[in-house]
Amino acid sequence: MFDVLMNLLVVLSFGFPAIPWLFGARWGAIGVWLSTGLAVVILLCLFPILFWVGCSACGQGAIAIFVLGPIWIASAVLTATSAALAHYKFAH
Repeated sequence: MFDVLMNLLVVLSFGFPAIPWLFGARWGAIGVWLSTGLAVVILLCLFPILFWVGCSACGQGAIAIFVLGPIWIASAVLTATSAALAHYKFAH
């Protein structure tokens, strides 16, 4: 179960920079920034909670957060950069 959770979180982290483009196409520039805020909150605040629920303080969660932390931070920065680019594309 733990390895499935790790793989899922890595794959999801690389998908987050696409979210501003998807929401921007639908709702324009306002959707870009709302989706970016939501994505960054999920990346940096809610993913670590999954380890507490899934692992219940077994120690593997701490190791996984240490390993995945830089990936989440990089994904959050890429999401914000992607949002800035999408904002210029969808701003009218």
